[in-house]
Amino acid sequence: MEAAIRLIARIGYTHTTLESIGIEAGYSRGLVQHRFGSKERLLEELVNKIATDHRVRLLARLKGLRGMAALSCEIDCYLEGMDTPPESSRAFFMLMQESIGPAPRVRSTFAAISVRWHRALAGQIEAGQQAGQIRPDINPAREAQLLIAALRGLRMQSMLSPQTSNIALAIQALKNDLHTRLAAACAER
Repeated sequence: MEAAIRLIARIGYTHTTLESIGIEAGYSRGLVQHRFGSKERLLEELVNKIATDHRVRLLARLKGLRGMAALSCEIDCYLEGMDTPPESSRAFFMLMQESIGPAPRVRSTFAAISVRWHRALAGQIEAGQQAGQIRPDINPAREAQLLIAALRGLRMQSMLSPQTSNIALAIQALKNDLHTRLAAACAER
């Protein structure tokens, strides 16, 4: 898995072969195919592993947080390290982009991850509404969709142009805007 992450982060899905993964890992060329059966099966497991590892780290940091504090934590966890993203993050995002083109078999894996994330964010918004932190007229599903789009967009900008992407300022601006739009009047006092 680590060898696949390194190669995909460096050269993308199209140029990564099962043979090159086996060589990169220091094993025989055929071991990866024997273990996973196909490149697509390896990619599905890889995407799920990266997403699961991220979710485990996120859940530990989310412990005890609700509403706006939880949304802020989600933003930080998703975008941290984007000025110098770890290989697993680069590989995950490259595969997400390539699932629309040369790697369509993993698109459903990314779609399932997106659905779970959308539900989790909408649930945090609903919890914030119940706690009186977030305005009751806010549509949780729509706000979750907009937040995911903003986070993925910032991540893409950071990867495309790390020299001009001041991710720390972007994160703060996103949090400020989110608070301004969502905060209940009583929560602002």
